[in-house]
Amino acid sequence: MDERDTAPLLPPAAAERWRERLSAAQAFMRTRDHLPGVLIEVAAQHPLDDGATPGEEFTARLRRGHELFQEYLKAGRPVEIYVPGSRHRHLGVEDRNSLSRAGGDFLEKLGVPPAAVHGDDLNERYKGDAGVYGSADECFVAASYFKDGGFGTLVSVCSPAQMMRKTLHYLQFGVHPLNHTAPTPEGHHDFLHELLVAVPDVLGTDDTLQAADSDGAERLRADRRPATG
Repeated sequence: MDERDTAPLLPPAAAERWRERLSAAQAFMRTRDHLPGVLIEVAAQHPLDDGATPGEEFTARLRRGHELFQEYLKAGRPVEIYVPGSRHRHLGVEDRNSLSRAGGDFLEKLGVPPAAVHGDDLNERYKGDAGVYGSADECFVAASYFKDGGFGTLVSVCSPAQMMRKTLHYLQFGVHPLNHTAPTPEGHHDFLHELLVAVPDVLGTDDTLQAADSDGAERLRADRRPATG
């Protein structure tokens, strides 16, 4: 089959906009090449075990983030880690801790200095009362701190299935991360849902989920934000 016989995922104008975003983000990252600082974003995963500690998939990402932290330190690079995520609700059950706190505590037990771990502090700084609920919020906060903090390298650790969607969000926020994944036997994110629903939605419907009138952001908060506290 000639490739011209296949239907494009996006209209030409939309595809061109995304190519421009990729080019702009890559150009911005090149302006930071000389800076030694590294920011590692470890994508959180709800729900927490017993409402307080990271589950298997979240733990795998945190361990991979810790490995990268050590590798960059050994290379003489200053490194900080951001673990995103406000307190969540899943299927009506509310976590006791925020995802950020649970992940930060885990990293500190592995030996990461508290001063190098960020979570609720950045959630509050960049999202305020809205909180951090979902990949778009995670990427918005990480991209904002990356720019404001004068880092040279941005690393994102996530599940294999969500990597493409998170990268699209990052591009819209003007940065291009180095992606690392932490596979587990069973993951929260379904490959087919990501491919057929979530990624097309980001490409063509709501690519940031940051606007005050974003229906997608409102649905996420309605589904995940606890009713108490």
